[in-house]
Amino acid sequence: MPRMGDRKNAPGFDEIRSRVRLAGREDGPWLTELMAHVPMEGSLVLSTRRDPDFFGLYDLQRGVAESFVYDDPSFSGVGSSIVRDGWLGGGKQKVGYLGDMRLRGTGRARRHFPALFGHFFEAHAARTGCEDFYTAVLAHNALALQSLVRRGKKARADQPYYHLLRTYQMASVQLLLPRRVRVPSGLFVQSATAADVPALAAFLHADHQQRPFGYCFDDGELEHRLARWPGFTLEDTLVARADGGRIVGCCTLWDVSPVKRYRVVRYGGAMKVARLAVAAASTVLGCPRLPAQGEDFRGLYMTNLSVEQDNPVVLRALLEAGYARAWEARAQLLSLPLYDGPGGAPDPLSPALRGFLVQRLPFHLYGVTRSARARTEWPEGRPGFEMALA
Repeated sequence: MPRMGDRKNAPGFDEIRSRVRLAGREDGPWLTELMAHVPMEGSLVLSTRRDPDFFGLYDLQRGVAESFVYDDPSFSGVGSSIVRDGWLGGGKQKVGYLGDMRLRGTGRARRHFPALFGHFFEAHAARTGCEDFYTAVLAHNALALQSLVRRGKKARADQPYYHLLRTYQMASVQLLLPRRVRVPSGLFVQSATAADVPALAAFLHADHQQRPFGYCFDDGELEHRLARWPGFTLEDTLVARADGGRIVGCCTLWDVSPVKRYRVVRYGGAMKVARLAVAAASTVLGCPRLPAQGEDFRGLYMTNLSVEQDNPVVLRALLEAGYARAWEARAQLLSLPLYDGPGGAPDPLSPALRGFLVQRLPFHLYGVTRSARARTEWPEGRPGFEMALA
């Protein structure tokens, strides 16, 4: 008789496992529909829109992307992985990001999900040669935390091991008023030029080499983004320089909507109040309203954000310039990640946001490894995580 929680030995597991397969381009339409109809729950309920091409977000990135699917009349699901070269502990190796976990329906397949996930994660790690993955989970998503993260002494013994790396906030600055750019004394911010690319790549490399899961900016990552990401330009790449012209910070303001959008399902709690307040302010101040139910957010991400020595004065300079650009673009939000420190200490960059109206959506960032190789110690530092790609 199978042990309690040992779903690999339960009747029907082999039959269900045989129906899990690698997704192909022909699966794109129903995968975009699945993503749209399994929302992220929280005080702001959002659905992820990936039309017209579910795979478009992966096509932008270097590395090998794969999506595994299961589909029958009672249950369907998808989970994706992208494995790339990255930095971990100061050395270069394969690293992977896990995303797009969406499940819909009931039945035997859903009950077998923990064992299925463990089985395919083990096989995926062995086939790709990648042992160290990371993933982001909305802090309010109790179902995902229960299904993926929490473990008992026996149950889910073969499921991947999740270790909390950092909690972070998707900090979104709301655009309420036009602002006169006030760059702190001793700094100046301007758009990058083609001549700046080698120095920018070197600056980003020096930062990411020290980050867990850092990107390989020493191997053409910045040039790849400029060439392949739609709307990702040098004009929208802000470079902060100290007196003498030394680069001390940078970011690119990027509209990810060609490959991913967030649509409002409903507002709740503080976000409902915030939307009403912004609507009232819009009448008087002319600021962009937050989207109504069924509409998409219009926002810009501060991508490839790097600030020397986590200096909030430098981030403030980038924010001031970025806010002005976002206002001109009639964006509703300007978003960046803020990482909590030990014991919930605020990110040292947090003071840069004082005086702005900021909405904060909490997430957890986990390191994920095979159950047999459960990793509980990870390098410290700001993760090499692009929130726009999650």
